[in-house]
Amino acid sequence: MRYAFLWIGLASALVTATARGDDWVTVKPKEFAGAINNPLKGFRSYHVDGYGLLHRQYIGWNALELSADDSVERIIARTNEITRLGGKSFGELNVKLVPRVYLDWDGTLGAADRPKQHWPADMAEFDYDSAAFQARLERLIAKLGEAWDNDPRIFAIQMGLIGYWGEHHTPAPTQSQRRLLVAAFKKAFKNKPILVRHTDAEFVEAGFGIYYDTFANLSREPPHGDPHQLPWQATHVYPNLWKHAPIEGEVEYNWQKERKDADPEGTFGRTPEDTMTVPAYRRYMIDKIRRYHTTYLGWISNYMPSDPAVLEGAAELQKAFGYRFVIDSVSYPVARQPGGDLPVQITVRNTGSAPFYLDWPLAVALLNPKNRQPVWSGPLNGIDVRRWLPGEDWDSDAFAYQIPAKQSHASGSAKLPEEIPTGEFILAIAILDREGGMVPSVRFAIENYVTGGWHPIGLIGIGVTPKDTAIKGFSFDSPAFDHTLSYQVSDALLSIQPPPAPKVTPVPRWSPDPEVELINPWRYWVLTKRSDTLDKRGSADGPTDGPAGRRVISVEGQFGNGSNLSYTFFDRGTLDPGRYRFACRIKGTSGLTVRFDVADGWRGVIDGVKLPLSTQWRQHQFDFDVEVGFENETRLRWSLPADATGEFHLTDPHLRRID
Repeated sequence: MRYAFLWIGLASALVTATARGDDWVTVKPKEFAGAINNPLKGFRSYHVDGYGLLHRQYIGWNALELSADDSVERIIARTNEITRLGGKSFGELNVKLVPRVYLDWDGTLGAADRPKQHWPADMAEFDYDSAAFQARLERLIAKLGEAWDNDPRIFAIQMGLIGYWGEHHTPAPTQSQRRLLVAAFKKAFKNKPILVRHTDAEFVEAGFGIYYDTFANLSREPPHGDPHQLPWQATHVYPNLWKHAPIEGEVEYNWQKERKDADPEGTFGRTPEDTMTVPAYRRYMIDKIRRYHTTYLGWISNYMPSDPAVLEGAAELQKAFGYRFVIDSVSYPVARQPGGDLPVQITVRNTGSAPFYLDWPLAVALLNPKNRQPVWSGPLNGIDVRRWLPGEDWDSDAFAYQIPAKQSHASGSAKLPEEIPTGEFILAIAILDREGGMVPSVRFAIENYVTGGWHPIGLIGIGVTPKDTAIKGFSFDSPAFDHTLSYQVSDALLSIQPPPAPKVTPVPRWSPDPEVELINPWRYWVLTKRSDTLDKRGSADGPTDGPAGRRVISVEGQFGNGSNLSYTFFDRGTLDPGRYRFACRIKGTSGLTVRFDVADGWRGVIDGVKLPLSTQWRQHQFDFDVEVGFENETRLRWSLPADATGEFHLTDPHLRRID
């Protein structure tokens, strides 16, 4: 087993400054210089011999719910299945889960042994726009909250659910969906942070965090990066995002290898091992971790801990990630009586990059001086570790926060039991896993540590006055890695098995018929917008001269320059050479004009036609020829009016082959 830091502390008298007054003791521990494999931060992969106590898991919607009538027990049973690694439970390994529920992996069908569509059987595939889908979405989120909000294995929830990979694109959630998601998640989750892919105002203002999938990529960094992505938004629009919920994501190494604008030599290299072992690459990554107050990252977490040089570099990043609590001083009374209050005062600095986001308590314990085991412990009332904030306003040139981390002074107390034995004990502190059985979990960055999670501070007398308050006669352990730490998951939770499958009335998979219909009536139309005020919505308020409840796709707002509404075929489908007829009804703001064309990917290949809009529904029909096969996917596209404000409504789209 190889660690970055294999260390046995010196005797406490050599590393700890202790001052004793008449009634109180103040101890100033020495900072531990190395990295600590603490929970809820760092690398988003578990490593037996390295840093990483988090696991992100994609979960298909249909693995959690077979139909609308399925029970929450299926979600819990599935959670039981995925919270095991190498024959051990997450609780045994001290690992926490970050789940993301999704429907569509990448717009393709996949294979039988690896499907990429995960719609429950009683839902129409690709139906993101109907009222029925919104109701189903709200219902699932309520079940997720019931299953996960108090589950000790869960750290945070990635919202997912809509778009490719659950990353809120193709399609993006509409404004009404964003509002529904905010309300539903806030109602369902009181104890877990919620993370989203994009910095939409509704999500940010609700206090949600961000999972950002191209972290530190040069082409997205200010001053030239996309203003809608995290780097620009966190720099110029929402600089306090990180104070409310975690910032995380993944380092997209494929982008580094494939895109000309990535500049791997000038940024963080092409592999996680590059990032860890090359000082300039490592400095670049730490700069971004510090700048965006990042709690943890994936993909970069796929490093090889068996290489000492790689692990040494990983330790530098681990110190920068998330929280890192350094104790400047701890004060406590020399002696107390059984049944009395035990007050503790602590001064802490967070030298990491982010807060600690869960409401876990700081606790005090009395350890037996001979075996170092707790005789008694209890949480300290009045201390909130979430308030211990890091520095702010990162300066890349100085490689430091312009506003350094402030000392946090906190006072709390715990009540001693009447029946506690009298004598001399070691006063120790630890941050406990609240939902995981109130066991020690988070380690402070000080050398005063013993295996098992407690930080010995000094001697205290219970019912007696100690002769000395300094700890003497034994050595400390390293807090860097402690494989004895774990948390508890109730037997009631672990015993839940998948319930019997509910009766399901499946929705038949829609299939195209070239001579009858090639457009899936349930499939979404994607809005590509060049304006922050433009939004898409779905409704069933179509023309009255026909079947009731006809689906309408509407786009409203400032169109900008280059916005369009487009339809692509399932499985990245293309049209074969031949003659086709497209028919639809449209209406919109009178005086504006839209343009319809057919594209190969984004490149137009069929001459478009311009159509004036009217406040009344108008029927249109176009015939066009496909002379050669498409190189990419076929796209039916409506180019929206440039530099104008208004509405565009589309219903009854049909496409068939007519030759």
